[in-house]
Amino acid sequence: GHRVAFNLAFKEFDLDWHWTENKYLDLLKISGGLNRILYYRDEIHSELSNAQCSKIQSRKRNYYENLIKLGKIKVRDGVMRLVEELAEKNIKQFIVTTSGRDSLNPFLETSLRSHVELFSRIITYEDVRNHKPYPDAYKLAIKLSKQSHVNCLAIEDSSIGIQAAKAANLNCLLTLPPWKSSLNTISKRANACLDSLGNEKNISKLIYGKPLLKKYVDVDYLTSIIN
Repeated sequence: GHRVAFNLAFKEFDLDWHWTENKYLDLLKISGGLNRILYYRDEIHSELSNAQCSKIQSRKRNYYENLIKLGKIKVRDGVMRLVEELAEKNIKQFIVTTSGRDSLNPFLETSLRSHVELFSRIITYEDVRNHKPYPDAYKLAIKLSKQSHVNCLAIEDSSIGIQAAKAANLNCLLTLPPWKSSLNTISKRANACLDSLGNEKNISKLIYGKPLLKKYVDVDYLTSIIN
């Protein structure tokens, strides 16, 4: 959804920029949407000003919100199920994201609306000084959870996220984006990597790491990674 929204914003500003899936995977090493635009601008030696880039990011945010409202952005397989299972066992859950609050809210208010209350806290771009791959956001989540880092686990979908989690001394599970085409560039630093959290109809495929206990990721599997 984010990549599509970026490309729509670029088109509105009559730019010949177009981020392919592979290019966006590369740009995910940069934390924050505006920072990705600025990085790409410098990479291709564009003369756009910081203010112009900020306007593009603002329009991208609007496009992203519209995609959500139109039902174009779905919650990935297994997410709702796992959130419910963790809540049933009174396990604290945190959303830790490099997105800003304004970008995240539309998703929380639509696709994730029925499950937002199951999260103890939502940590966004604005809550810490240093963003992924720095560990600040995850360290804040650990502090708020009042748990030892050895009892916590991060579920991530990007290399920059894995870097941040590992820098906070967390065990972590990597789940691949649905449009990920190459396995050669994925992070090898996670405890395990799967194509999705999975469910009964769409079982998880193990890429590397801790073997699954069932056909999909459940609380017992996450516990086995920690232990």
